[in-house]
Amino acid sequence: MKISIEEISEIARKVNVELPEEKVNRQLKKAYQQLNRTAKVRGFRPGKVPLAILKRQYADQINHEVGLELVNETLMEALEQTEIEAVGQSDLDREPLQEGEPFRYSFMVEVKPEVVVKDYKKIPVQRKQLVVNEEDVDAELELRRQAHSYLKSLEKPRPIQQGDHAVLDFKAFAEGKPVPDGEAKGFHLEVGGNRFNPEFETKLIGANKGEQREIEVTFPPDYGNKNLAGKNATFQVEIKDIKEQGLPELDDEFAKNLGDFDNLKDLRTTVRQELESRKGDQIDAEVWTQILDELINRNPFDVPQSMVEQELQRMLDTIRYRLSAQNLTLEQAGMDEETFKERNREPAERRVRGTFLLEKIANQESLEISDEEVDQGLHRSAEDMNQSYEQVRDFYQKSNLMEPYKRQLIEEKVINFLRDQADMTEVEETASGPGEDKSKREERS
Repeated sequence: MKISIEEISEIARKVNVELPEEKVNRQLKKAYQQLNRTAKVRGFRPGKVPLAILKRQYADQINHEVGLELVNETLMEALEQTEIEAVGQSDLDREPLQEGEPFRYSFMVEVKPEVVVKDYKKIPVQRKQLVVNEEDVDAELELRRQAHSYLKSLEKPRPIQQGDHAVLDFKAFAEGKPVPDGEAKGFHLEVGGNRFNPEFETKLIGANKGEQREIEVTFPPDYGNKNLAGKNATFQVEIKDIKEQGLPELDDEFAKNLGDFDNLKDLRTTVRQELESRKGDQIDAEVWTQILDELINRNPFDVPQSMVEQELQRMLDTIRYRLSAQNLTLEQAGMDEETFKERNREPAERRVRGTFLLEKIANQESLEISDEEVDQGLHRSAEDMNQSYEQVRDFYQKSNLMEPYKRQLIEEKVINFLRDQADMTEVEETASGPGEDKSKREERS
C-alpha cells in the first residue's frame, strides 16, 4: 500500500492511497468465486459458470463492490500509517477499479490547527462591583413565592383572564390539513405567558369552561416548526378547565416551610448570601467572556468544521434532554434540528475556538492537574450531587469520563490563570442613561 499526503490548508489534508494490483486481483478472484456459488445463468448449474461469462455479465457490479470493500478494509490502516491525528473525515473519492491494475482512492481529513497563542496576558477587562441591595432580595423572595404557587379551581365560574391557566384539548390544521404533531389533550397553558403563541393565548381570553373555539393564528416565515412557518393555522380548541394561581403569604411560616429557618429574617439573610454568590459567579463569567473575546480577536485561526458539527450535536442533545424533562419535543418548542444548528453555529464555533486556545495555553504555561486536584474536584462534585466520593469516582471511571473530567479541570485552571493575569478595572454598576457613564473606576492593585 502506497500512501501520500497533500496539505490542502492549515486544517485539511488529502490522503492518497494506492493498492497494488496483486491485492486487487486476489479480491476480485475471491468475489467471483463467491458469485459463482449463487449466480443463476441459463444453461449452467450453480458453481459451474465459466469465469469469462461471469465477467461479461457482472464485471461492473463486482468491480464496484470490490472497490468499496477495499476502501472499507484499508482506510483506517492507511490513516494510522499517516500518523495524522484526524478530527474529522470526508470527501471520499475513488477511481474505477480495473483488473490487473492498481486501485487508487483518496479522502480528506481535518486536523487540529497548529496554534501558538500570543498576547494572552494583561488583557484589559472591566469587572463590575458586586452589589446586592434590598430590592434584589425582595425580588428573589417573590420568585420563591411564585415558585411555591399553586393552581386552584375557580371559586366562581368566569371567562379566561390574563394570567389564568387553561387546560385545553386542541387540533391544529394548516391549509386544511392536520399539522403533524399538532394535536394535544389536557394541554396546560398559562394565558399571557407567551410560552406557546402570543396570538393564540390572546384569543383564549373571554372563553368559558366547556366552550369550543376555532382560533386562527398566523405564523412568521422564520418560525422554527417548518410545518407552520409562514402559514395560517386553525386550531380547534375545547376549554376543559380554567385555573388561577394562588400564592402563599410572605411571613415566618413561609420561611419555616422552605427549610431550616426560624423566621423570615433568617431567610432574607440566606437569600442575600446566595445572591452574592450567584452574582459573583455571573461577574466572573462576564469577565471570562471579555477575555475569550479578546483572545479570539488576537489569535485568528481556521476551525475544523467537523468539530463544530460535533459541538452543535452536543448542544442539540442537551436542549432535547432539557425539553424532554418538560414533556416537549424540539418541534413543539417551535424549532427543528436544521434551524437550531443554523442559529447556534456561531456559538458552537466560538466554543471550539475557546477549547483550542485553553488547551494551547495550558501547554505553553505547563499547567497540569495533579492527582490531588482531581480528588479535590471529585469531592466537590460529590458534595454538589449529595453523593459519596466513592460513588462519584466509580461513576466517572466506569463511564470513561475521568479523562474528560481532567480536561475540564485543566480548562478551569487556565481560566483562573488568565483572570489573574488580566489587567482588571473595577466598574461601579451605576449609569444615569444611555451614552452617559458616571461609573467610578478603580484599578485593582
